[in-house]
Amino acid sequence: MSQAIIADGIKDNTRQLIENWITAVRDDPRIESDGKLSTPELIDHVPAIIEEICELIRSGEMPDVRNISEARANVYTRLHQGYKGRDLVRELSLLRITLLNYLMEMSSDESRGVDANDRREAATILNLYLDEEMRYAITVYCDRPNASQE
Repeated sequence: MSQAIIADGIKDNTRQLIENWITAVRDDPRIESDGKLSTPELIDHVPAIIEEICELIRSGEMPDVRNISEARANVYTRLHQGYKGRDLVRELSLLRITLLNYLMEMSSDESRGVDANDRREAATILNLYLDEEMRYAITVYCDRPNASQE
């Protein structure tokens, strides 16, 4: 039941989480590729990624190549947008930090009934999801022509 509370809490706050993430991406001087993108282009698959993460948390299912379709689509979208691989990895790290910070904030509210074990399970799924996306990105970016220029 607590996993559903966590998933619902994240899902219900998707808009604010995305706004926090956009600010982090736009303010990060290490990310150069975002300047070419409008805000809708930057956001693109992120709401669906958060939704997919929430569904995995709710079901307790571990992320793998079968259930990260939005992550895979995001990688190809960024590639076609001309995004550098290192910028995508940093962007995903900032998404991880944004979501984990919210998970910690939410679980500190004792009225929600989320304990340390629930938080650990949700954080594991969240981390593994984003790790799978990064692994996929490395494969895609390294297997393309002129990949050595990245």
